[in-house]
Amino acid sequence: MTSQNTTPQNTTPRNATIPSATSPITTTPSATSPITTTPSATSPITAPPSTTWPSAASPHLADPLLDPAVVGDFLGRVEELSPAEDPGGPAGLPALIDRFAALPAPPGAVVVIALPNGIRALRFFFAVALAGHTPVLLSPSTPVSRVREVARELGACALVRAAVRAEAYGVTDVTRTGGADVGLFTGRPYLHHGPGHVILMSSGTSGMATGCLHGIDALLRNARRHGRSLGQRAADTTLVSLPVYYSYALVAQVLGGLAHGSRLVMAGPPFSVADYLATVAGRGVTLSSLTPSLIKSVVTAGGELPAPLRTLTVGGQALDPSYVSRLLKLNPELGLYITYGLTEAGPRVSTLAAHREPPHRHGSVGLPLDGVEVLTRPTDTGERELLVRSDTVYRRRVGEPAPSKRGDLIEPGLLATGDIGHVDDDGYVYVHGRSSDFAMVRGEKVSTATVRRAAESLPGVVRAATRIAVVDDDSAVLELDVFVDDAVPPSEAEMRRHLRSLLTRNELPLTVRIRSLRAGEHHK
Repeated sequence: MTSQNTTPQNTTPRNATIPSATSPITTTPSATSPITTTPSATSPITAPPSTTWPSAASPHLADPLLDPAVVGDFLGRVEELSPAEDPGGPAGLPALIDRFAALPAPPGAVVVIALPNGIRALRFFFAVALAGHTPVLLSPSTPVSRVREVARELGACALVRAAVRAEAYGVTDVTRTGGADVGLFTGRPYLHHGPGHVILMSSGTSGMATGCLHGIDALLRNARRHGRSLGQRAADTTLVSLPVYYSYALVAQVLGGLAHGSRLVMAGPPFSVADYLATVAGRGVTLSSLTPSLIKSVVTAGGELPAPLRTLTVGGQALDPSYVSRLLKLNPELGLYITYGLTEAGPRVSTLAAHREPPHRHGSVGLPLDGVEVLTRPTDTGERELLVRSDTVYRRRVGEPAPSKRGDLIEPGLLATGDIGHVDDDGYVYVHGRSSDFAMVRGEKVSTATVRRAAESLPGVVRAATRIAVVDDDSAVLELDVFVDDAVPPSEAEMRRHLRSLLTRNELPLTVRIRSLRAGEHHK
């Protein structure tokens, strides 16, 4: 068993015993858990429209950054490259806070927000949180049936979308507020978590409707730690080109901007190298974050970055060390940071300042953040799994049960990542691989278990199998084999229509093969 203690705050001895992946675990409440939730806070309750609930607005949020005036000032300094506001003008943050505080639901009720990247999405996110409820961000391209499933599994009380058809989404009392439609779910129990919580969907690493419940104070703590590891400062202008419905952009960039006083420029998706370079140069961007697949696109296009860019961070999956070396050679003044994290950890775990390290360390994801400890334990295959101990680890899963073991809690504050790797004698973390039920496709995490389950939900499908293929430009694509019963086999066209109704664009397989099962194969 290996334990790597990287900060003075941690007192776990180097010979600490961490149970193996196959050992039974007994979980007990932790006295140091950042948030205490009473049993009633997770009980389903039915909230009829006439019910009046006590206000749980921002006075209950202890962090001074969560003062509505502070948040309003921060949002007022956000620049949006492609504004998508309602022509009538947006409602101010105070009006939106009042709107959500008046919901016929208990404090901490779940509000689903599915809006494009932009100030509007951020304004609704903060308004829901400051009103004492629990925001959850979804991709704006999420199909209607998937939105309904997420809302049902999370016990949501309200939906925010650019346009909401009441009958399609199963909502009532749709009103236009702040440049978006707000509808109320009725006829089923609401789940509530108390003020001060956020649900982060698991970026494709879990199920279709599985999320992680975090304290917003813990997310801000993680944002501060991550920003300090980069040397982020108030004078920075941060380009947010990654989707804010994923934990990296929301925490590291948006909450990081709030925590460090940086200005945000909101862009994309979609991403193009030409637009990216023009935005960095034209908007004076000093801090940017890209996924490895986007980094490869930049390097392939020439790799030289405009002078305003001071800091570039890379996250989402491993970046080949050769690309690290090429970027640094082409941009000798650039601060290049390779980062590692996962939604369940809150989310950032470690950072490598690659421009300060020798080439032999460019394959590492760096040193754990302050207050974070990375350990390992043996797996039944003889490899070692990375574990993360931190006070920013999620409280618990919410929604449907996760089909993946990635991100399981061993005990409060201790997370099994599902990633295979090691920690060297100097404390540097290396990730060798990831568990087999998810992959990076088109630069985004995709749960192959989710894709298989969607295919298997169609009548006539006995089982489905996925594989990741590499195409000519070295990008990964998803292929799907569907094994059907000869009695009622769906066609490829039917299968594709079915998948489009359940999956996001990045989850849709490039290739779908329909295969008939031979007799006796049904239970293999």
